[in-house]
Amino acid sequence: MSARKYDKPARPFELWNIGNYETVYWQEREDEYLAFMLKLYQAQPLRDFRYLHGRMGDRAVHVGPLNAPVTMGEVEKVVIECRANNFNKADILGWEWSYDVNELAKDLAKKNSVDLKLIQIPSVNEIKSSLVGLDLQLLKIRDDVVAKELSKYVKFPEVAYLEIETKVKDNEVTLKITDFQLAPTAELAEIASRVKDSRELIDYWAVDWDYKGDTFHNQWQSFRVKKNPKVDYEAMHTYDEAGEYQLMVKVVDVFGNDTNKIIKIEV
Repeated sequence: MSARKYDKPARPFELWNIGNYETVYWQEREDEYLAFMLKLYQAQPLRDFRYLHGRMGDRAVHVGPLNAPVTMGEVEKVVIECRANNFNKADILGWEWSYDVNELAKDLAKKNSVDLKLIQIPSVNEIKSSLVGLDLQLLKIRDDVVAKELSKYVKFPEVAYLEIETKVKDNEVTLKITDFQLAPTAELAEIASRVKDSRELIDYWAVDWDYKGDTFHNQWQSFRVKKNPKVDYEAMHTYDEAGEYQLMVKVVDVFGNDTNKIIKIEV
């Protein structure tokens, strides 16, 4: 079988039910994980700070933990360290986000005169697909190659504002998306006039009703279709047993960007 050459790295779809070896590997090597993420984000590492891991120009950069959501407590520590070290701009990178992180984080930062951006780390599959064809480990790739090649395929979008109303009655929980706002971009400006409800920017969303903090299990989803270009804004689930549960909501917008939220409930 002859090998075929491709002009661009492959762009596979994301598999939500398969764990990633890389995240397990990184758990044992936090320094390598931080160095990997900073280089992928094209930030320079910082030393002698507790929560500020790097900088990009005049912006401090904090990399959120593996297999755990970024919490308001974490955001507060980043903001405090920024103020103590004369950083007035900061980017917080995260895989997942606690339910209360977004407007609360922005308000806290604003009160402390810090320009804060919450940045979504792309999926491991997306990162891996961008490395196809390079046949090199990221940390061994020259910075100019990372900037020129990988930045075309690996995007770090600013996290959307996602507001979810949660209702619990007996063993039944109802989630309702009440607001969804994207950070301003040129792509958004092109279609903004055609969008009557900002929730129409949701391409699909899914829920793991019993998220264990490792692999996302897609147990419910709603997609846009041609006949109805809107997703269902409500999702319902009945639990067999009472107790405390952690939910993960994954929303993908029309530009292909993820927003992942963690919600804790008691039924």
